[in-house]
Amino acid sequence: MTFKARGGQMRGHFIVLEGIDGSGLTTQAALTARWLEKFNRRAVLVTKEPSDGPVGSLIRQALSKRLGGLGGAELALLFAADRLDHLAQQIRPALALGGDVVCDRYLWSSLAYQGLELPREWLESVNEKAMAPDLTLFIRVDPKITLSRIEKSRLRKELFEQETTLQQVLRNFDDLAQRALGRGENAAIIDGNQPVDRVAAAIRAELARFVRKPAG
Repeated sequence: MTFKARGGQMRGHFIVLEGIDGSGLTTQAALTARWLEKFNRRAVLVTKEPSDGPVGSLIRQALSKRLGGLGGAELALLFAADRLDHLAQQIRPALALGGDVVCDRYLWSSLAYQGLELPREWLESVNEKAMAPDLTLFIRVDPKITLSRIEKSRLRKELFEQETTLQQVLRNFDDLAQRALGRGENAAIIDGNQPVDRVAAAIRAELARFVRKPAG
């Protein structure tokens, strides 16, 4: 599948990896980019949300509990603002140049996490300017497994990293994935409980199907 930018130039693919904390998104984003570079023979931008921009920096402070006083709505608005800045500064320029973009988290993460306490309709409205991905891959992992990974890799847990909370977030992701598939969107659910290499192989299979799919 190919996409045209303004002026008829072919633009790259915008691919998003989603999942709860500890799902291995960062590892799989890097492996996905490596495969895409070989498959498409073009540059791949690997990026993430929160971004490395000024708003993203504030969000990371809030998630690590170093920035107090922010409620759920304020955090959700920061995520929406960071997303628009991320699109303008990094994602759209890379796509316009014909490169692919692999993003570690995007809109579904806002809907799944902030959706714990805020209406999804409101969250969708504040993110209405966000560009839709060309393909969303939801890496589904049991929260018990993700928390075990987190405890081995970090000294401190972040804001949402409790089993009960992650179970609720997982249900939100499940709902988002099923709705997307029901609407015929380009999305897939990947079994993330498998070893890293098997997860990567499943992602490659979905990517191969997607990039070979006829436009329209």
